[in-house]
Amino acid sequence: MLQFFKYIFKLQFLVILLAIVAGIYYPQILERLQTNFLGQKVDVTFESSQQHAPIEVLFTKEELAKFNGENGTPLYLALLGRVYDVTRGAKHYGSGCEYNFFVGRDASVSFITGEFDTYDEEKADDVLSLKPAELLGLHNWQNFYEKDYEFKGKLIGRFYDEQGQLTKYHHKYLALLEHAKEAKSVQEQLRVKYPDCNIEWSADKGSHVWCTKNSGGKERNWIGYPRKLFEVGSNNFRCACIRKEDLETTEVMLKPYDDCEPYAQECYYNVD
Repeated sequence: MLQFFKYIFKLQFLVILLAIVAGIYYPQILERLQTNFLGQKVDVTFESSQQHAPIEVLFTKEELAKFNGENGTPLYLALLGRVYDVTRGAKHYGSGCEYNFFVGRDASVSFITGEFDTYDEEKADDVLSLKPAELLGLHNWQNFYEKDYEFKGKLIGRFYDEQGQLTKYHHKYLALLEHAKEAKSVQEQLRVKYPDCNIEWSADKGSHVWCTKNSGGKERNWIGYPRKLFEVGSNNFRCACIRKEDLETTEVMLKPYDDCEPYAQECYYNVD
C-alpha cells in the first residue's frame, strides 16, 4: 500500500511539473505547432466556431434587373447603390404591388419624391439635388433596409466602382449628409432654446398663439413672448417663445406679430 501512495505522489508531481514547463514555454510550443513538417505555417487557432463575413456580390444594372421575382427569381432592389433582398416582403414588392417599382433597380430619389410613374435611369439615383431634410429621410430609409432586409452586395454605377469602392459621387453624398445632420442638430438646439408656442385657430378670432412654461413640449421655469422665428434660408416661420433677454438676438431672425403688445404672452392674428 505504501508503494501505491508513493506512485500516486510521483504521478501528481510529474503532472504539476509538466504544467509549469508548458506555461513557461507556451510561445515556443505554439510556434512549433504552427509549423508543419515542411516548414510551412499552419493555422492552429482554437475556436469553437468561426464566423465568416457574407460574400459581397457586385451587380451590374443588367444583372440586378434580373432579380424581379419572375421565373422564381428573388426580389432585389438597390438603395444608394446597396442591394437588398426584399423577397420576404413580396406582398409589398411583388408584381402589381405598391413598391414593385423599386425592384431590380436603384430608384433612390423616388423614396423621397414618391414618383412611381416613370423611371429615368439617369435621374433615378441622382440624389445630390435633394434638400438636406430629404437626404436625412433617405438615410432613414437605408437604415430601415439595413435592419429589416438582407444585404446582398453593391451596384456598380453611381455609388460604387467596379472594385466595390466608394465613388467620388458617393463621397459627395456622404459630405452633404453629414452637413444635413449638423444642420438638424443646430435646429434641435434652437428649438430647445426657443421652444414653440401653443397654437389654435377659430373662425371667430382667427389664429391664437401663446406661451406657457411647457409650450412646445419643453418644460422650463420661464414663459416667454410669442415671436415669428424664420428658418435660415426660408420664408417660412414658426411661432417661438422668446425670453426677454433674447428678444434682440441676432442668432435667429425674429419678428413680432402685428397688433400685439411687445411683452404680451399671447397674440391673435389673421392669415391672409
